[in-house]
Amino acid sequence: MTEDYFSFTERLFDQSQTSGKPEALKGIRVLDLSRVIFGPMVAKWLALFGAEVIKIEQPEEGDDWRSGTYWGKYWKDSSPYFQSLNPNKYFVAIDLKEEKGKDLVKDLAKKADVVIENYRAGLAEAWGLGYMAMSKINPKIIYISCSGYGQWGPMRYFPSYDLISQSVSGVARMTGFSEKRTFKLPDYYGDFFPAILGVVGVLSALHHRERTGKGQFIDMAQTEALMRVMHNWTYMSATGQDIHPTGNFDPTMAPSGIFKTRDGLFISIAVATKEQFLILTEAMGAVELATDKRFQETAERLKGENAAIINEKLAQWVHTQNAEDIITLAKAKGFAAAVVMDDEKLVRDEWREARGSVVEFVDDMYGNSRFAGPAVSLHKSPGRIKRLTRPIGYHNRYVFKKILGLSEEDIRKLEKEDVIGYWDNRVGKRPPSYVDISKDKIFNYKKDERA
Repeated sequence: MTEDYFSFTERLFDQSQTSGKPEALKGIRVLDLSRVIFGPMVAKWLALFGAEVIKIEQPEEGDDWRSGTYWGKYWKDSSPYFQSLNPNKYFVAIDLKEEKGKDLVKDLAKKADVVIENYRAGLAEAWGLGYMAMSKINPKIIYISCSGYGQWGPMRYFPSYDLISQSVSGVARMTGFSEKRTFKLPDYYGDFFPAILGVVGVLSALHHRERTGKGQFIDMAQTEALMRVMHNWTYMSATGQDIHPTGNFDPTMAPSGIFKTRDGLFISIAVATKEQFLILTEAMGAVELATDKRFQETAERLKGENAAIINEKLAQWVHTQNAEDIITLAKAKGFAAAVVMDDEKLVRDEWREARGSVVEFVDDMYGNSRFAGPAVSLHKSPGRIKRLTRPIGYHNRYVFKKILGLSEEDIRKLEKEDVIGYWDNRVGKRPPSYVDISKDKIFNYKKDERA
């Protein structure tokens, strides 16, 4: 008997089989010199698909985001946000102000495939750790610099953050309801999306190296990246007309928007075609709207004044209904609708858990919690979370002995000279209070051996 398509896809992407499948980027070594969000997110995506990512931090202080968390809330002496940004990585602490520290990084770069940094333009090069220096010791290296305005051009020295990139790209202006009131997209979209494009650049460069044997330099500008999802300026260039902020309304669909229900929830509804509009009017019990000349054809509904009228009629109807009843109608009739979900619903959503979008993960150090799984499903080499973050310098011995072949005496000398180090005893940087680090096998990797 032939297997039906949906049984086939469910079997192909069975989450229980992930750990037994190979990793797409196994064998790719990445040096993550970056900090906060933009650069670390590039490294995170590579790590989720099997790359060996070594995150290099300053002793004691570490990444700034170790102490950054919503409303000052920590989880087992760690920042939940830092945990979500840096799974699967190895954590070493090297003082880059020391020449011996820079030499350690260069030694690792000789054995690496990718280097990621997101310092101010030109700073890594001034330290002797930029592409010009790294490519001399490893011509096959793929080096990505993540900065606000790029590594060249008149704006290269300007600082940038998520909010700045949203503003410069025009994203902030288009998220409001009018010219008088615009909004920043929540969280750090101006970091997350450019990071994804950075990963595209790295994977493209890896493929190019596979064919040619040559590495290359990638210049990833944060403020430029968001323009790639703001096609309204292309429309302006072609027509001379400004779209202006449209709030919750999609200017390519009418009716569309986010509306409040009778039971106080918010629900989104979007209609793209004449047929879908007819279905919606039947669900609303207002089929006469489908024969109204202002709304009968899609092009007519999209005219500003008509779109405003039909959106208001939809809003009035939604306000008389409970959210669950609208979703039941949408499923029965076949129009697109969804309840706007909050964090609690997302975390507990069975559909997301079944697909691996939300992962129930048990870590050796931090125990049980839920995290976002890989957003792309590969059936033969799926991404996965293998471990959460670790304290500053936790993998020093493991990395320096296994990759660089240093002895215990070498490491102790570097410790004594303050070239390498560990965490300060502060929340976000140290191990959980219940962990006996003296008995941790990885932290003390081959500590009793002598050269």
